[in-house]
Amino acid sequence: MLTFVWSWACWGLSPVIKAQWPWLATLLMFAGSFGPSLAAVVVVASTRKWLGLRAWLGRCLRWRIGWAWWAFALLLPLAVMSIAAGLHIALGGAIATSPASGHWLMTLVNLPLILLLGGPLGEEFGWRGFALPMLQERWGRRNASLGLGLVWGVWHLPLFFIDGTSQAHIPLALFLLSVVAMSVLFAWLVQRTAGSVVAALVLHTAINFWPTVVPVLPTEASHRAYAFVVAMLVLLALVAFGLMGQRGAVGPPRHSVQAKP
Repeated sequence: MLTFVWSWACWGLSPVIKAQWPWLATLLMFAGSFGPSLAAVVVVASTRKWLGLRAWLGRCLRWRIGWAWWAFALLLPLAVMSIAAGLHIALGGAIATSPASGHWLMTLVNLPLILLLGGPLGEEFGWRGFALPMLQERWGRRNASLGLGLVWGVWHLPLFFIDGTSQAHIPLALFLLSVVAMSVLFAWLVQRTAGSVVAALVLHTAINFWPTVVPVLPTEASHRAYAFVVAMLVLLALVAFGLMGQRGAVGPPRHSVQAKP
């Protein structure tokens, strides 16, 4: 409830004041993207107090996940987008010039900005750090990954009606399907890395970053490259869905105050 109230209020107010206070409208758009993580911190701090909050953050920030998982989270989206672009071209389609072409330094600088302001930091402590383990305790791994995917997708809905957002140019059905598929992949990755939100942060950052190098997002001319991306995400999600098993929660129990190294 806190996540939706905060984010939707910020995103709803931003277009209203954009003409008079464009800087404040931009600030509200960024603030809205932090709804999930802010809500998680508020709920954990109010229900588990300082020791519980510290233990929760310690689990979320577990960064020793192995270089293979770092590489997997960073490069999987690049592989999926590259294959989708290749299939689109092979079928006679055309891909726009990469936005990174001739601007490689700015593109690299954009990577940490995407992490900090482009969604990952504002979302993952809420979705994968708090909501996922709570839902897994109640519903099991598979059901939690699907249910959280639906919530995650619905949370984005206001962005489809705001000019200038990336969602404004994406078919809603394809987007929702991709988000549910990504939710399964995120759940599997977090499970494999002992509840590390750092792994989710890397994967989320990569998903938002690589389209600036491989232009596969929908255009007025064609949605096919993006449809290929979604199709491959669904196939990968089906594999992950079968591998993750049904029972068990991510990380230590939600009432634990013991931070693991």
